[in-house]
Amino acid sequence: MTTPPLPAVDDTPKPAEPLTPEPENHGLPAPAEPSRLRRLGKRVGGPLLLVALMAGGLIVSGNISKSEPAASKAGDCVHDIGDGKKPKMEIVACTKPNADYKVTKVSHDGSAQHACDSEPEDVFGSYSEERNTTVVILCLALNTERPGGPAPLPNWPGEH
Repeated sequence: MTTPPLPAVDDTPKPAEPLTPEPENHGLPAPAEPSRLRRLGKRVGGPLLLVALMAGGLIVSGNISKSEPAASKAGDCVHDIGDGKKPKMEIVACTKPNADYKVTKVSHDGSAQHACDSEPEDVFGSYSEERNTTVVILCLALNTERPGGPAPLPNWPGEH
């Protein structure tokens, strides 16, 4: 019996097969894409939050400044909320019991130190307050519309 001949063997070296890199997620499924709503929220949410904070700040600052002396005008009434040694004025309604003084003139010019000298005799003095870069001067008279009659004259030390 004869054995069949063996097929010819090719002994020439073959190039090595390239190694396939293992995926970076180590076999885990890829993360899902964010929903359209979430992508929209990321784009729009930041600017909307900024606008809301700015609007809130403007509303709060607007409400605070309405009672400040710088917002007063002739005919408004003010109340001294200071400690008795240093006055601090806030605007109040002239018919309230704490409406001590009536503003006869307002000057936003800090160089006009004697802004109230030309006012009528019922003006007993002035109140000045420095605001950022300006000085506000209020010429004050006793409020005769106040329930219970006018308040007594203040005895503030020095000029205000």
